[in-house]
Amino acid sequence: DVAPEPDSSTGLVQVSLQGTPHRVMGTVQGSTPVLREINGATFKQPAPLSGPLLIYRAKASDPSALATLTGLLSKAGAQLLSYHSSSTVAGEQWSVVGLSASLSNLSELKPRVTEVFQLHL
Repeated sequence: DVAPEPDSSTGLVQVSLQGTPHRVMGTVQGSTPVLREINGATFKQPAPLSGPLLIYRAKASDPSALATLTGLLSKAGAQLLSYHSSSTVAGEQWSVVGLSASLSNLSELKPRVTEVFQLHL
């Protein structure tokens, strides 16, 4: 369900990923949808939603998730094309990572994050 915000340039969507509901807010810049907020955590720079994406939530004080992700990308021969992190809410941050190709195995990353999703838009 999409509910337009008062300024009418932003949409509020309730989505369920892997059975967990999330409140996301975004808009369109040019012809590209962008993510502005997930569950109250805002992105200073809106995250473009196109191509293969990896979205994860992890402790803000622990940089090991990004280091593990770059190792996985190297093993898979994929590239990190963009990286956007949100504000911290309850000690955690969301990250939206644009990839050159989806990753087939996230098992090394899962112990370092609270949640992780892969999408191809």
